[in-house]
Amino acid sequence: MASIEPRAVVAAAAPAASEDLVDRVTTVESVAALAARVYRYRELLKNIVLKDLKLKYRGSALGFLWSLANPLLMIGVYAVAFNYILRVGTTGYVFRLMLGVLAWTFFANSATMATGANVDNAALLKNVAFPRVILPLATVLFYLIQYLLTVAVFLPVMILWYRVPLSAVMALFIVFLVLQVMFTTGVSLLLATSTAFFRDTRHLLEVALAVMFWTTPILYQVNQLPEGIKLAIYLSPMSSFVIAYQRLFYFREVPEASVWAIALAYALGMLVLGVRWSLAVEQQVMDRL
Repeated sequence: MASIEPRAVVAAAAPAASEDLVDRVTTVESVAALAARVYRYRELLKNIVLKDLKLKYRGSALGFLWSLANPLLMIGVYAVAFNYILRVGTTGYVFRLMLGVLAWTFFANSATMATGANVDNAALLKNVAFPRVILPLATVLFYLIQYLLTVAVFLPVMILWYRVPLSAVMALFIVFLVLQVMFTTGVSLLLATSTAFFRDTRHLLEVALAVMFWTTPILYQVNQLPEGIKLAIYLSPMSSFVIAYQRLFYFREVPEASVWAIALAYALGMLVLGVRWSLAVEQQVMDRL
């Protein structure tokens, strides 16, 4: 594990007379160099995530069991609301709805909390030397763990309740989950960096998420829409992931090539954009904190 030292100590240790030396605390030359530095600080990343998990359940009687109880309560509430109050007659509607809601919640919570990853920890970033991307990355991993714990309860219950036969295509969930994590990480890096320059990013994000939610096929299916707006819905950032999960677990079929292409494009595009932007303005971020 890499040592964590105060920035003043790191700066003092560097010979001021040499103009050829580069302070690696404040400069990252490439994506590969950034990945190497994050790996060196993997223990710090793990400890931040574990600390957040412990704080979330500190003082509660059930502790981590809440991560298992919450999805069961959500299933019960949605089942009563849509089957008996709203009387939605579509078979398996709650199953498809929950697949979308859980994936959306992971993304939305990660993005929302990432806006404060840097600005809310300005004192720490200014006084301790470690890669700045650690904090938004820890936010994504924290909510990823929450998502996986929820899915671990939700999927077996829904599969048994609706008597959905197991299928080999369900294993593709891992592939789309990795793509969603890449996409969410890229968005989180962009937001964490942008908030340092423009504090209203948080408020704009609230509006953007509201629009994105309704342009993501969570409450409805794409095939229910007029042809004229289907393409716009498919291109909404979270749509490909939600559609893929519904295809895999409810319809037990491999998603269309277009869904694969859109998910891959968003995952790679946002991750590269987020990392590049974070690297390009890394020092300016410190000046703005």
